[in-house]
Amino acid sequence: MIQLLDQATISERSGSDACAPLSLAVERGEVNLSAYGRGAYPGVRLRKCALPGLRSIGLWDAVGPQRWGIPMHRNEGIEIGYVLSGQLPFETEQGSWDLRSGDITITRPWQRHCLGNPNISACKFFWFIVDVEASESSGNWNFPEWIGPDVNSRKELKQIFLRNQRNHLVDRRGHLKSYINRSFADNVSLGELTVANLAVIVNTVLLDVATRLCQEVGNNEADTQGVNQMISQFFKSLSQSPEKSAEPWTVEAMAGACRVGKSYLTTSCREIFNATPSEQLNLIRLHHAANFLRSAPERSITEIAFYVGFNSSQYFANRFKRQFGCSPAEFRKGAAH
Repeated sequence: MIQLLDQATISERSGSDACAPLSLAVERGEVNLSAYGRGAYPGVRLRKCALPGLRSIGLWDAVGPQRWGIPMHRNEGIEIGYVLSGQLPFETEQGSWDLRSGDITITRPWQRHCLGNPNISACKFFWFIVDVEASESSGNWNFPEWIGPDVNSRKELKQIFLRNQRNHLVDRRGHLKSYINRSFADNVSLGELTVANLAVIVNTVLLDVATRLCQEVGNNEADTQGVNQMISQFFKSLSQSPEKSAEPWTVEAMAGACRVGKSYLTTSCREIFNATPSEQLNLIRLHHAANFLRSAPERSITEIAFYVGFNSSQYFANRFKRQFGCSPAEFRKGAAH
């Protein structure tokens, strides 16, 4: 086995850090941890020049009942996880899963996700996080140069993970499980070759997962079901929150939130809603306004228009009448009777 970490090798973290529950569990002796990391991520510190962009790679072995979990959070990179044994609750904006041995998790940059409900179960879990230089509002990725043999392979790898937005896969034959156990979990320290071994592991697992994603959708076609589900979920979240839908959304910002390009978002919105992204956003805002016109008679129409995200009361009135067949004042009067 890779040498288990003692308390001295676990980096210090703030209470708000999503990794803090894991670190505290290690300190309490509840979890065995083998990991390498940078910044707030736990484990042996990676040298500055070693595998730039690799934020964290590790394996935890949690035996028996646990009283901790990794709360909902976002990573700056792509994260691949693998349940080697046991069970583990996993949730993203797309859904939730009760993971079992052989289950693979995929979360993309800045995607909200958590492990545990709220606590994790007894399990052995492997993961790594690679920074791809993606901002929250951009779908542009750049894998580090040590990923793949050349620029073209890195571009294709990026496209595969962007086209297929699945968060969960299953290693039914256990091939990847055997590889992770052999190369990481059961490996002794390789000294100066440790960095080279970590690079091989990350590349091998990324290629394996990318291949599985291609097989899932067939012939590298777009995973329309997965992507459209994410887009639908995004607009559903806007319909559930007047405050969120009132934010100054642009098409570019909405595309970034859905991790797709602007043209793809526009095409998908027409397929899903028969509307452009901006039209769908305005429709959601109009329905929020209608609800406030019914439930908040003390608020003026102009106040409601600005509150739900419109910048012009006249534009709001025109769109409202087009949608509901009457002016906001007439709608409010009818709702009062």
